[in-house]
Parts: sequence; structure tokens; C-alpha cells
Amino acid sequence: MNNNDLLRELCHAAAEGNVESVHLLVQDNAVDIINASYGIKSALHAAVHNRHINIVRLMLDSGADPNVQNMYGATPLHFAIGDNCDIDIIYLLLEKNANINAQNKNGSTPLHVAAWRGMNGIIMQILPNSVANINLQDDDGKTLLHFAAQNGSKDLVEFLYNRNANIHIKDKSWKAPIHSAAENGFKDVVQFLLDLDIYTYPNMINSQDNDGQTALHLAILYHPKDLHVRYEEYLKKNGNVAILYRSTELIKSLSSNNVNFSLKNKDGYTVLDLALAIEHDQHKIAEHLQEKRLLWREEQIKIANNSLVIIAENKEQILKLKPDSEKIDADKFLEKWRELPIKITEQILDTLDDDDLGAFQQLNEERKVALGEDSIHEMI
Repeated sequence: MNNNDLLRELCHAAAEGNVESVHLLVQDNAVDIINASYGIKSALHAAVHNRHINIVRLMLDSGADPNVQNMYGATPLHFAIGDNCDIDIIYLLLEKNANINAQNKNGSTPLHVAAWRGMNGIIMQILPNSVANINLQDDDGKTLLHFAAQNGSKDLVEFLYNRNANIHIKDKSWKAPIHSAAENGFKDVVQFLLDLDIYTYPNMINSQDNDGQTALHLAILYHPKDLHVRYEEYLKKNGNVAILYRSTELIKSLSSNNVNFSLKNKDGYTVLDLALAIEHDQHKIAEHLQEKRLLWREEQIKIANNSLVIIAENKEQILKLKPDSEKIDADKFLEKWRELPIKITEQILDTLDDDDLGAFQQLNEERKVALGEDSIHEMI
């Protein structure tokens, strides 16, 4: 038989667990075929994949390379962990100097594969006694911590952090682990990271990815129906009592010095813009206005308070135009003028309690009064 035939026989025997055949083949032809690949993998890959520990041991003792790569760059250790093999096979490979940091063609190590598949137990068993680079990044820039966070594995996140995993490393999309957790709706992981962050990097909550999204942007965008992320404890530790609460019924927030609600993504939206857009469309304005504890956008309130709320006693002075007044572009003036009724309505409604709101709504329905621009301007 030529070498190709011998290799085919070896791979077949290794896959079948035929110790006698493997022994004969590697004894007579070890140099030529033991590390060669047949198809996409070597005989050692085949033995590992089929969980034949006796074949694995025999081949390693006969000179098989524990770090031989298949056509995709995967080593036998990638196979062992990816196939959830017996831990004894994994330890056997490691004892024979299998490289725990070996990267396949996607830059993934065996531990990346385990973390991606949620195989937390294997990681927790192997990592403490290995020389694994816990912060090694794959070709997408992801670390073990990114995978643990995106899978919602709080125990693994904590385990990795306690072994010096860097919680601030960003992937190629400029996402840190907190983005991965928020994007996938894992509030416990987000809370754990925030509790750590207060001591090390207090601005992580405002960190933005390549699209300008913070963890709050991602939480609101991807989990509009069921995500509740609470930052109360985090903010209490900074001397601020605040809650960011997102659900199908309510978005409620009290501002803090550390959460920057004015940050915009690449489309120009703040987290409050997104929350309001998702929670309330133009057909739900009535419900929207009756949420008396709603947090309005910082910019909106600032403009309303500083320049657009016309108070009755100041009306005449405000409307007087002085010769040396700063000129304003006509389009900008009209834009502000169109916004004026909404701004004033917001300020009025913000001061009403539930009884006043109910009476106002009932009166409005009885009189069928439409509060458009003209009517509000006449009431000023």
C-alpha cells in the first residue's frame, strides 16, 4: 500500500478504536503518516473526536504531534473540548504539551470554543492549572470574557475576572463585555460588571462601540419587551440614587452624574430617544403624556426651561424686539416656533398629579378641544 492508503487505514482504525491495527500501522510507518491528514483531519483528530482514549495515548506515545492542525487550523485539543470529550482525554493532551493557546484559522483557542458553546465546567477545570492566556483575542477581537458575557454566564464571568480577565478589552466592533451582556439581555452580568467598574473605570457605563451605542442603547434596542436592567446599587455607591428601568409599560429614570443620557449613537439617538420611540409611537401620545414620572431628554428640558417656556408675566418683554437683538435664521425661528406648543404642554403636564390629568383629559374629551398650535398660542 502507498502512503495515502496507509493513512486512510490509520484514520479509519483510529476512528473505530481498533488498537491493534493502529499499533501496527504507526509502528511500521510512523514517520510518514502519523501526523498527516486524511481529508480534513489526522488520525489523532479522529481518535479524539470518537473519544478513544487508548488510541490517543498510543498515538501520542508513538510520536504523534499533540498540536497537529487540520485544514481549519484546529488541533486535537480543539476537538476534545469542542466535542465535550471526557476530561481525561483533555488532560492527556495537556500532559503531552498540547498548546492551550493554539489558535485556529478564526483565531479561536480551545477555550474560546468552550466559552462560545457555554461549556463553563471544562473552562473552570482546566484554566487554574494551565498556562492559558486569559485575555487572548480571536480574529473578531473577542476574549473569553466576551463569550461568557454574551452567554449570560455570570459564574464564569466572575471566575474569569478573579483570574485577571480584563473587563475593558474591546472587540473589533469596539464592544466590551458589558455591551455583549446588555445586547443579549443578561442583567445579572451587567450588574456584576458595573459593581466592579465603580472601582476601576467609572465611565464604562458610557463607553460606546463603533456605532456609538452604549450598553444602555443596546439593552433598549434589542430587548424592548422584557429587559429590566437596574443600576440602583451601582449609582448608590457613587452617592447617587437612581434607577434605569426598561419594560413594556414604563421607562423611568432619575439622572445621575455618572450616567450620561445625552450620548448619541451614530444615528443621533440618545438612550432616551430610543426608549421613547420603542415604547410610544404617534398613536399612543395620550398614554405617553399620562406617565407622570417619565424622564424627559436632558436637552429637551434644558431648552424648555431656558428659552422656550413663555411665562405670562414676562410675555410682553419677551415679545419685544430690540434693535440690537441677535438675528436668527428664519428657518430656525420657525422650527423653534413649531416646537413651542409641545414644550409648553410638557412643562404643564409635568406639574399635574393624576387627578388633574384625569380632569384635564375628561374636559378635553367633553369639549372636543384639539390643542393645536393656534389654540395654545392664543392661550399664552
